[in-house]
Amino acid sequence: MLCALWLTACQSPNIRPAPEFDGDLIAAGRQEIAKAPAQDKNLYRLITALHALKLGQTKVARELFDEAMPSAGQILKADASTRMAKSLFSPENVKGFHGEPFERAMGWFYRGVIYWMDGDAENARACFRTAQLMDALAEKAKYRADWVILDYLDGFITTKLGKDGTEALKRAQSNAGKNKLPDYDKNANVLFVLQTGFGPVKKSGGDVGEELIYDGGYSGTQSIRVTVKDQKVTAPIFDNITHQASTRGNRAMDLILARKATVKKTADTIGDIGTIPGVVLMDFEDTQEAGLALLGVGLIGKFIGGSVEPRADTRTWNNLPQHLSFASLQLPAGKHQSIIQFLDASGTALPELQKSVMLNVQTGRDTVVFVTDK
Repeated sequence: MLCALWLTACQSPNIRPAPEFDGDLIAAGRQEIAKAPAQDKNLYRLITALHALKLGQTKVARELFDEAMPSAGQILKADASTRMAKSLFSPENVKGFHGEPFERAMGWFYRGVIYWMDGDAENARACFRTAQLMDALAEKAKYRADWVILDYLDGFITTKLGKDGTEALKRAQSNAGKNKLPDYDKNANVLFVLQTGFGPVKKSGGDVGEELIYDGGYSGTQSIRVTVKDQKVTAPIFDNITHQASTRGNRAMDLILARKATVKKTADTIGDIGTIPGVVLMDFEDTQEAGLALLGVGLIGKFIGGSVEPRADTRTWNNLPQHLSFASLQLPAGKHQSIIQFLDASGTALPELQKSVMLNVQTGRDTVVFVTDK
């Protein structure tokens, strides 16, 4: 039987792609929000809000992002559920979901995009700056506040508002490395916010699930070409979300989970040491009392070990992208057909990902377009 179980464990899982959902994603998301426990509602709000943004339902997206994202100070403040998550016998996922820093940054990023769509560039810039702050406490200095697109858009809006965005552009270019970022065009009135692929997923690691690790996301796109009539611009990849997720360093909860794991493993060991000899000693009349005592200690160890909850919180905002990018154009007022092509590492367009978007450019305000390959 053991051999059979071992052979079964060695077999590769039969993984099949999930079928495309052809129903109403927003209605389905609202149902998930309604039935989810209180600590999970924000997770489903964020997932549904991004679905709404992808579908062009910005009013719904705005409402859900506003519900899911209280002020930065409230997000970072410990509440009753967070204090409960620190206790030995409560799992980390009892706390309300606000995500890891990369998820919080993405929430503020999307909220900024919606403000920009609504014509409120100053609040959009404030959101991009808040998003960058979500990453400001990374363990290693070189990874702190290192999102490229957030600094780039901060400087871009600053330039469009008639001020100097040079410093923000310098920071963005420094973090972009070899990717040459386009210079700002303060007269550009059509702005493409672009994303590709699927982002990282959290999973538990360590001896008893106490470590939070990531399965990296994926995108075959390495640049994006936007074409409108005789204008053509190729945008580089600005940010990799898996990189942002995995360079955060240790979390405040990691030490707590490590202590929980130590207690669990110690209690389990005591349980093993006490239970088996205790059962053996109880078989003999002369050692029954000692056996009973050992068995009692072992059972208590087993009970404590089985009750401690060291597992890391692996709830994931699971429809985030792998890559973010941006492009801008200057177009006259009126309707224009745009073609967005997603290019691989060789610069070849991936035809299955191509998008066609009708632009309605208005006088006196920016046209902000959100385009995803999914």
